[in-house]
Formats: sequence, structure tokens, C-alpha cells
Amino acid sequence: MAEVVTPQLEEELIFHQLNDEKQPIDEKEITLQSWIERDEDLSNESVCGIDQRQKVLATLQMPYMAICKLYMKAKNGLNYVGSGWLVAGDRLYTAGHCVYNKSSGGWKTSIIVIPGKCGFSEPYGRYEATELMATRGWIDDVSPRYDMGAIKLDRPVCHNSFITPAMEDPNIAEICGYPADRDNGIFQYKMSDNLVKEHGRFLYQADTFGGQSGSPLLRNRCVGVGIHNYGGCPNKSSDLYQEFIDGVANW
Repeated sequence: MAEVVTPQLEEELIFHQLNDEKQPIDEKEITLQSWIERDEDLSNESVCGIDQRQKVLATLQMPYMAICKLYMKAKNGLNYVGSGWLVAGDRLYTAGHCVYNKSSGGWKTSIIVIPGKCGFSEPYGRYEATELMATRGWIDDVSPRYDMGAIKLDRPVCHNSFITPAMEDPNIAEICGYPADRDNGIFQYKMSDNLVKEHGRFLYQADTFGGQSGSPLLRNRCVGVGIHNYGGCPNKSSDLYQEFIDGVANW
């Protein structure tokens, strides 16, 4: 499908095409600390009090089959992990710093996407990123509120179940992704909590950890209302807005 990006979206969103010479990703380094993106401004490792996260094994069901494990390579040569969520066959949302981070060299150079990964089982296979997108507010201003991004895949995934993005302000929601501090980051963990909305961001005490950046904030299981990107107790997600939703949908 040809890109349909208006001048208004071009001002708000920045698109980047990965070249064919992608750097290899060494999964044997998965347990090293270098797989968690660390930065003074990215405190995404926050278990708030007693750890109440629940392990997810039902990744053949929604919404968990649409939640993805990300392996990423940065320009600084280090490997990182993250999470994302499918909104179409070849597109997913994630945190802005999972696709672009000034401190690690800018745009990621390679990203592997694994929908519904459950331990060593990868029921829907693996996919590679071919294009990346982040908001101008994140790239130019490093604004935590706009720490949002998206990934385009080399081909559509082999199932047709996706999370629906929505601009809503629920009172309670679930966050689910791949925290690196549990089971070497190869299982999903989820937790629900009450939400508070401040300045375009959802705040909650649901436990998270590094590797969970890019996870969906879910209402009624299959509706995504935010993208998790920060810890700090309260932990935080950026809410969705129309230009972002349209930019990914028309990509």
C-alpha cells in the first residue's frame, strides 16, 4: 500500500526507513544488563511495593497474541529489549525510545518483532522492522509525553487479531508486556490498576520493569488507550491522539 501521509502528519510524525545492511542481534546476550535501555531520563524499571504482576501463558488468545517481544540493535552497538502491540497486520505501536533514542545513537538499526512469544515458543514466527516512526515531540524535544513510536514489518503477521487504538480515559486498565527481570524477559506479565490522567499521560501503580517499554495500556482487554514508557511509581503511559493514530493507520 502506498503511503498516504499529509503535510500535517509530516510535521507531527517522523518516518525512517531501515537500510538493507541491518546489524545482527545476538540473543545470547539477552540476560545482560545492556539489554535494558538505561538513561537518566528513562526510569522504566519500577516495581511499586509488593510485586503483583501475573504471568501470561495464554498467548494464543487476545490480547496477548497481539503483544510483541522486541529485540533491538542501536547505533552504539548495544542490544536492547522492549515490547509493542499490533494494530494492523504489518504495524505495531511501541515507545518512542524503542525506535529512537539520542543517547544510544538515534534510530535503532535493527529490530526483531515476535508476536505472542511465550518462553521459547514463538507460535506466530518472527518479523523484521523495515521502517520506523516517532513523534517530532520526542525526537526534537525529548518530551516524555510524546515518547511514542511505531514499527512497520517486512510482511503481515500470520494472524488477524489486533488491538484497537482508542482515545479514551478509563478509570482502570491493564498493562501487559515483557519485563526483563522475570524469566529472562521471554514471558508476558500483566497487572491492572486505577488510572490518573495528567497532561496527556496516564499514571498508575501497576508494576513494570525495563523491557516493558512500549506495552499497551488496555481497556476491556483488546482496546489500547496508551503506550507505556516510564517508571517512577507512579508508572506512566502516553495517551493516544488522532494524528498519531491516523499516521500509523495510513502508513
